[in-house]
Amino acid sequence: MKPQNLLIILAIALLVVIPQTFYVVDQTQIAIVTRFGEYQKTSSTPGLKFKTPFAEQVTKFDNRLLRVDAAPASILTADKRNLVIDSYARYRIVDPLQFYKSLRNEVGASSRVGDIVNAQLRQEVALDLQEEVISEKREDIMHRVTDASNRIEISREDVIENYGSIDNSSIEIYVDESLTDRERGRRATQNEIALLLSSPEPESLLGYTITYTTDIKDVYGIKIVDVRIKRADFPPDIETSVFQRMEAERERIASGLRAEGSQKDAEIRADVDKQVNIILESAQGTSARLYGEAEEQAINILADALERDPEFYEFRRTLEAYEKFLDSETTIILDPNSDLLKFLMSSE
Repeated sequence: MKPQNLLIILAIALLVVIPQTFYVVDQTQIAIVTRFGEYQKTSSTPGLKFKTPFAEQVTKFDNRLLRVDAAPASILTADKRNLVIDSYARYRIVDPLQFYKSLRNEVGASSRVGDIVNAQLRQEVALDLQEEVISEKREDIMHRVTDASNRIEISREDVIENYGSIDNSSIEIYVDESLTDRERGRRATQNEIALLLSSPEPESLLGYTITYTTDIKDVYGIKIVDVRIKRADFPPDIETSVFQRMEAERERIASGLRAEGSQKDAEIRADVDKQVNIILESAQGTSARLYGEAEEQAINILADALERDPEFYEFRRTLEAYEKFLDSETTIILDPNSDLLKFLMSSE
């Protein structure tokens, strides 16, 4: 065989073998290696990795936060109001092997997580009022839904088979004392757990609903980090009538506020008018008093002046009278003995 042909065959072999021998794990990925379907190892650190060529297969998953948009669901609230709730959840793959065994890939995870979130959201909203779902209390509701979504209900038989006993740190037991679905279940006490260890149906817990739950990580290899409501609307068939009722209610409230405002306006204006009248009357009284005091002082001054020199005062007043009626266009006929002529006729 020619050396050139040998080099070509060798190059082709390398091109085929190298991709089957080495693989790269990105910093945003996590990978598991299987040999003929059997799990071999997990690669959680980024870099160039080695595997047995042809015999081993590599499956990579995204180790970042993944988002699932749940299908919109029509849910009945505690006050019997229908709401169409559109929600989403964010989850992370924490156990790639369990994730691969139970869900296979992200497509399967999206469907399962969406179902879990909608189921828990339906149970939680059924215990809340409509105004709580659409108000600032929604944050507390979302925390409860997130916590509940991370717990998977499991039968007592499966608990004993998989964990050996119900008294396991991964198992949480809830007791629902209500005969209806209008109340939330509570965590079982240590005494109740001790009773359940001895019997699946203790006499003191007869009539109660006992629920066993395990961490979602143990079942699906994921952790749901957050659940959020994108939109909470009324169903389309009643949306128009609801909006009309809301508008009528807001108009009624607005009319009441306008009437209350008009009443306040009238009260304030009446009070202001009253204060104005009081101020004016007080000012007029003060003015009349000051005017009277001034008149009194003027009379006193005048009287004092008359007492000091009555003749001079008479002379001054007569001159003022002359100024009023004596001019070049007026002819006056007076008695020679008139007091007005006294100063005109006198030589002194």
